[in-house]
Amino acid sequence: MFFQLPTEQLPVEEKKSGGELRGCAFLGIALLSGLIGTLIGGLVVALFVPYLLGLNFSDLLAGKLPKIPAVGKTLSPKEIKIKSYYRDPVVAIAKKVQPSVVNIRIEKVMLVEDFFGPFYEKVKGAGSGVIIREDGYILTNNHVIQDANEIWVTLPSGEDVKGKVVGKDKENDIAIVKVEKDSLPAVEVGTSKGLEVGQLVVAIGNPFGFAHTVTAGVISALNRTVSTPDEEGNIITYTDLIQTDAAINPGNSGGALCDSEGKLIGINTLIYSKTGGYQGIGFAIPIDTAMSVADQLMKTGKVSHPFIGITGASVTEEIASQHGLPTTQGALVVDVLPGTPAAKVGLRRGDIIIKLDNAEIKSMDDLISETRKRKVGDIVNLIYLRGKERKEVKVRLAEKTGFIR
Repeated sequence: MFFQLPTEQLPVEEKKSGGELRGCAFLGIALLSGLIGTLIGGLVVALFVPYLLGLNFSDLLAGKLPKIPAVGKTLSPKEIKIKSYYRDPVVAIAKKVQPSVVNIRIEKVMLVEDFFGPFYEKVKGAGSGVIIREDGYILTNNHVIQDANEIWVTLPSGEDVKGKVVGKDKENDIAIVKVEKDSLPAVEVGTSKGLEVGQLVVAIGNPFGFAHTVTAGVISALNRTVSTPDEEGNIITYTDLIQTDAAINPGNSGGALCDSEGKLIGINTLIYSKTGGYQGIGFAIPIDTAMSVADQLMKTGKVSHPFIGITGASVTEEIASQHGLPTTQGALVVDVLPGTPAAKVGLRRGDIIIKLDNAEIKSMDDLISETRKRKVGDIVNLIYLRGKERKEVKVRLAEKTGFIR
């Protein structure tokens, strides 16, 4: 009896043995689940990662690998696939657009004056341009080539060739320069429609002569209006400009502003600065406007500008209070030029234009912008105030150069 094992210990041993069996089963199930998960994960990676990179899984099985561009090799803009080749879109945009951006150098003779009197002096300048056609047509700013006696273009290959002005438009600050070369890397032209504040943009140009400088930023604002004096002191108003914080400096003028796909959406033209250098506010001409002007210049060498026939100023609360005007906004008619459409329909000094067709006119800039959206010969409906009386008249737009030269 002393050596008899307690009967209650026997079931314990049996339970222990059963636990070991269940533990082994759980371990086997875990290993099997892990193997299945690994296989599923491998299939997901094999099928979907190539898809996300723009590759074909069947091509990979057949041993057809994508061609990655060699370092230093110059590709045409159409050969660059931004999402396939590079993780950083700015790198891809630079690779795609840089071959299409050129350096433009000019020389002109200007009459200057010093202590000894007036004399003529040769002045040099520089800017940027964008190749828009393979047969040598280059889009740039009018102020880059204005009054130039000689124009030299440095191509992406480093070759210097002489350029000639095909046409220029001071009002939109656009010019076309032609070089006698073929098979040039033309940029891929996008559109300025549908742009959004905050979207990525890249500026490429030659600031201070540093070729192919790339800066990145965002669209800070759209539809900006900027008035600035030209070289003769006349005020020129630019409308519908793209504002960006991508660094733009002297020499960037005429260069490219591109979207995240490397498409040309603007031509860099102005900076706002108290120092003359970059301060985070630059402006570009929307590409739809630039190309519309460029097409006219390439076809005829000139651009048609619709014109009402007035000079004016924006109505403000201060001006309205000082002069007892019936409204605090609108385009105030300061003068009506003889023989113009405005004169023919009886507009007078002091009238305030408040609407053009369906567009509200809150300032003189609004009137200029809406007029530029029309064509010579278009008939527009103007609503204006004469004192407290509201009037309406139809005006047929004329060619501006017929009245102002």
